[in-house]
Amino acid sequence: MTVLHCSQKLLRRLRQPATPPEPPPGDNPLGPWCADIDFIDREPFALLMNAATGALLVLPARAADLKVLHLMAAKQLAGLLAACGIDGPLAQAELDALAQPFAFTRTRDRSWVASMNRRKFEVWTHFAYGGISAFEAALRELETPFTRKDLGRDYHVAADLLRRHLLPSAKILPFRTPAAIH
Repeated sequence: MTVLHCSQKLLRRLRQPATPPEPPPGDNPLGPWCADIDFIDREPFALLMNAATGALLVLPARAADLKVLHLMAAKQLAGLLAACGIDGPLAQAELDALAQPFAFTRTRDRSWVASMNRRKFEVWTHFAYGGISAFEAALRELETPFTRKDLGRDYHVAADLLRRHLLPSAKILPFRTPAAIH
């Protein structure tokens, strides 16, 4: 199960209560996601951002799309992970968790909201001036440097943070000493 922290506007579109009960912590490797909805050229789009990595998913958000938002999120994340060359049990566990319906709650972290608004503006700029698809916009955002207070003062790249979280480091085996060889 994945916890999705939604804006008030998205909660209304999802027909969820304004203050839903706090769900139990999710069991996915990347942790919670936050989401907002906005319109560009009269088309609704949902923007989902992972709190731990800053990875963005840009998904259509018509009423019928919102019913399968979790499935579209899993599909788009699978494409983004494949484009980054990320594969393995942790990546599959995240995709499996996203394929299950979300546990909705309200966004309470102002840092996430500020980061989401900044990144949302970048995505809408890609749409308006680049004429690209939602997947291509999400793919561009994987390589776009961003800052966020809770991740540290440096610039971060979502693709690198995804690799750090989903690709386990190699296990280092000690060398055998020459005395043990004989």
